[in-house]
Amino acid sequence: MTFKSLLAKGIPAVLIPGIIFASIYGVKNLDKLEKYQNDKRIFPVSGIVEEVEDGDTFSLGSGHIVRMTGINAPDRGEEGYSEAGEYLKKKLEGEKVYLEYDRYQDDKYGRILAWVWINCESDKPKFSDWDYMRVNRSESKPYITEKPEGCKEGELVNKSLVEEKMAVPLNYESRGRLKYEL
Repeated sequence: MTFKSLLAKGIPAVLIPGIIFASIYGVKNLDKLEKYQNDKRIFPVSGIVEEVEDGDTFSLGSGHIVRMTGINAPDRGEEGYSEAGEYLKKKLEGEKVYLEYDRYQDDKYGRILAWVWINCESDKPKFSDWDYMRVNRSESKPYITEKPEGCKEGELVNKSLVEEKMAVPLNYESRGRLKYEL
């Protein structure tokens, strides 16, 4: 088991040092990691927002750090930074959020990348699978235009931030589109 072989299996670089450590110290069945995207301990379906870091990043009570996918809010020192962070704090801190995953589920900083939903009418909204959009590495199905079952009354926070001009949409066309067009 090498860093390169794990990368070739599609395992994110951020997880590899821990996997190698675990394999050295006797953890068995590492082959089951091929479907790590479905592990709810790594990628939870919901949680309570504990703290908002900035206009597109927050932490859950479980300790997971979530970066909202498909958008970019101003970074520290940029114009609009505090407004975006305050907007997200008012909207999310202490609230239950539902996380929907897409083809990119984590970043190089170890943060979860997710579509963030609030005010869903069901405790278990039925989101499409994380790889739903994937046709191949650079091709995707058409954007999803309907809200998911169980969250028809809910709000997609990523989209709200763009509509309120607190964030701008990110374009991943060269790597394959995400589920929603913002």
